Amino acid sequence: MKSLCALILLTTFGCGLVSANELVSLPKDVPPVIGTAISANDSENWAVQLTIPRITWKIVGEQRSKIEWPELQVKVEETVLKLSMDYHPATQLSEESQNRLVDLNGRRLKRDEAVKRLKDKTPVLISVSGRMPDAFYLQCTKPDTLIVILGIPEFPAPQLLPHEITDHGRTKQ
Repeated sequence: MKSLCALILLTTFGCGLVSANELVSLPKDVPPVIGTAISANDSENWAVQLTIPRITWKIVGEQRSKIEWPELQVKVEETVLKLSMDYHPATQLSEESQNRLVDLNGRRLKRDEAVKRLKDKTPVLISVSGRMPDAFYLQCTKPDTLIVILGIPEFPAPQLLPHEITDHGRTKQ
């Protein structure tokens, strides 16, 4: 009965079965961030508005290693980014250096398809590394999941990952 329940759960959530003898490869890159996206088009520019939780944390109280877990003080703020999705040949950058919207196979969506799929707020994975997320992170996603890949990492991209706040209020990467 337990194995039947496990099979139902794994099938429901889209995860493949792995036997105890199989090795699962470990992730090789930065994990994607989960957020929502909605089309933010006007007649000339193609843009996507991302809403992302920005998580900061700090250890509070006395740390007693190997006795108990430390207490974490977690702060979650909403960050909104408006990304230009147009390819600009004048910038002399390759298409891979710019923001792009792809499906799970890495196929870049054309503007019409993206606008249609992002008509309403839609959950998306956001790659802050500028690359397609490692397959490890995509194992349990739905087949229609969209991925926003941020182009050349700029100021907001690294700041979107959860990070620690030091005693002086600065973030520690």
